[in-house]
Amino acid sequence: MSKSTMIAALSLLATAMLASSCSGDGGKATPASSPSPASSAGPKFGAPRVPVPLDPASLEKTPCAAMTADQVASLGAPLKSAVPKPDDPTGPVCNWNFATADGPSSTSGAVFTADPSHGGISGLYGKQQTGGLTKFEPFSVNGYPGVIYDAATNSMPGSCGLAVGLRDDLTYTISVDLDVLKNPFADSCEVGKKVAGYVIQYLQKGGH
Repeated sequence: MSKSTMIAALSLLATAMLASSCSGDGGKATPASSPSPASSAGPKFGAPRVPVPLDPASLEKTPCAAMTADQVASLGAPLKSAVPKPDDPTGPVCNWNFATADGPSSTSGAVFTADPSHGGISGLYGKQQTGGLTKFEPFSVNGYPGVIYDAATNSMPGSCGLAVGLRDDLTYTISVDLDVLKNPFADSCEVGKKVAGYVIQYLQKGGH
């Protein structure tokens, strides 16, 4: 084979390999450009990733199953009533009312499945970056990322709002309102963290 023929052959081989490489890259790029579920997109705004996504279906059906009466009592006072609100505009909610003599105290939990704009934990990190929150304290429970947050400047004593990630695009959001004179209760945000822990445990067991 002459030198010129060899150069031409090598040139054709390189062209073929390049075309094959581009074709392979194009094949891989196609799925990435197609629509994908929000849960697979990953967190945004520097939010931590949920380690293992949890299925909220059991809480959507029976929102008050997240905590037993004994677990509620461990928060600081016996359970007076558990009121489910499966048709709440943001998603299924349960309101647990404590039996206290000093004044009304309660905690509620909501699966934000009915609010497509919620954005999961990423949504809270995004609000923090744009100055939309007056309180922002990340935490984790059982390895799952959460945030204590507040958008108000004059929140009532004994109240706390927090969220824990069930998936990258979905949170379980907790609101705690305690009578601050009731001695058995700890800090309202610490109560909320315990609720988050019970919810995660419940879902990790498959909703049992």
